[in-house]
Amino acid sequence: MTCRHFAALAAGLILVVPAAAHADSFNGRIAFSSFRADPTFRTGDIFTMNDDGSDLRQLTDNPEDDAQSDWSPDGRNIAYRIRKPLHRINFEVARMTAAGGNHTRLTVTPDPIASSQPSWYPDGSAILFRRSGPGLVASIWHMGTMGESPELLFDPPGAQFYPALSPDMTRFLFATTKSPTGDTDRAIESMAVDGTGLRTLFDVPGAFDSGPAWSPDGERIAFESNADVAGGNPGRDEEIWVMNADGSDPLQLTHNDIRDEGAAWSPDGTMLAYSSGPDNDHLDITIMTADGMRLRQLTDFPGRDESPDWQAIPAPPTDQRCGDLADAGVRDVRATGQGMSCDEALGLAADWSPAQRKGGRPDKLRGYDAESEDFGGLVRVVLTHRGNHDDGTGNDKLVAFLSRG
Repeated sequence: MTCRHFAALAAGLILVVPAAAHADSFNGRIAFSSFRADPTFRTGDIFTMNDDGSDLRQLTDNPEDDAQSDWSPDGRNIAYRIRKPLHRINFEVARMTAAGGNHTRLTVTPDPIASSQPSWYPDGSAILFRRSGPGLVASIWHMGTMGESPELLFDPPGAQFYPALSPDMTRFLFATTKSPTGDTDRAIESMAVDGTGLRTLFDVPGAFDSGPAWSPDGERIAFESNADVAGGNPGRDEEIWVMNADGSDPLQLTHNDIRDEGAAWSPDGTMLAYSSGPDNDHLDITIMTADGMRLRQLTDFPGRDESPDWQAIPAPPTDQRCGDLADAGVRDVRATGQGMSCDEALGLAADWSPAQRKGGRPDKLRGYDAESEDFGGLVRVVLTHRGNHDDGTGNDKLVAFLSRG
């Protein structure tokens, strides 16, 4: 095994102190790759939508086959894979804003090598990616958020896929090829950030165990597998599984005769979005609860919608969850503070929302200062009572919610 640069932390791409595991956040929009914009269904683009399938937005529009979108931890940017310009097969990594602006190519990889499968560090300080190509066993690299200082992190045995850093930034997670030739047998593995402690978490010999994803709290891992364990998948199609972060208690969540793959956790850890369909060329985005109850199919396209990723929109700390105002286009109203009730919080959200629908967003409302920010289709609104004080005195009243932009 070769591991490089772990002693040279001066590069600033790995923190010495682990980041907080799981900050407060709203469930935002779902990004995914779709072939619907190409009449030949050969070239993909990145789209986003609300988590009920509404407000579909196309963020990329070019011939470079955009895919593998990954939201930044602050919900403001997306890293994704593009086709290497003027090449038929190889790839590079790019980024854009949540609304699809400021498209920027991050990697310039020597021919015929490819860079792909980007994944943000949980603290937003860097981006992991996969480097692969003819004669090169795929390995895990990292770089700064604008593509600066790309470096090899490690290249454990086998080809590596879908690298991701745990929420506490202590372990890497990835899939590894186990087949002696071809790519028909994968396993889920993890490794400490110093390159030690390589551990196989799930591996059924001969099965395609891949696409691992950390839960937001780092306690569980979702993945896909075509293994038939104890007769649970006699058709040997891809199914969604979950297991504990140490590989214990693996559980098959989907049981059907179609392909289920590419699971992504909702920021609150209660749901999974994934691709589902009869074969690899006919997939739609579906969501289910984290314990396997199918909720709804979000897309309906006679081609391929795949690789969902769920946006986390940062939220201020609150202690009350007050629900939605569907008629006003308001979601997930939250509140905190002395004397604050959910009725008051919902009333404030309702008062703010009609002003937005008329084209105005008030910066003051019933004794509250209002701050709003568009996260690519969902507006985060924070109402802070003007009686609050920076020194912690006052009533500390605060209301936060999402409004559809």
